[in-house]
Amino acid sequence: MVQVYGKTDEAGRVLQIASSVFLGDPAGWILIDEGDGDRYVHAQGNYLDKPLTAEDGTHNYILEDGSIRETTSEEKQAERDAFPEPEPSREDELEAQVLSLQAQIDALLGVSE
Repeated sequence: MVQVYGKTDEAGRVLQIASSVFLGDPAGWILIDEGDGDRYVHAQGNYLDKPLTAEDGTHNYILEDGSIRETTSEEKQAERDAFPEPEPSREDELEAQVLSLQAQIDALLGVSE
C-alpha cells in the first residue's frame, strides 16, 4: 500500500500532495489516504481532480478532519480578499513623480488651475 500525504497552511488549505514512494520522510505531513495504483503512487498529479490552486491563486482544496474537500466559493472569496494589494508598477510610480514635480513647478511659478 502506498500512502498519500498532504501539507497545509494554517487555514487548512492544501499546499502540497505527495506519495510515500517519493516523500522519504513524512514528518510534518498529514496522512490522507492509502491504496494501490497510479492515483496513489503519482499522487501529485493524479490524486485530486483539479490542480491545488485555481488560476486566480486561490486554493481548490482544504484538509479538514483528515480528509480533503473542495473549497467553497465563500472560502475562495475570503482568500481573495486577504491577498495583499499589488505594488504599483514602475510606470505608475514615475507618473506620480511627474505629477508631483509638475505641481511643485506650478506652485513656484504661481500657476493656478
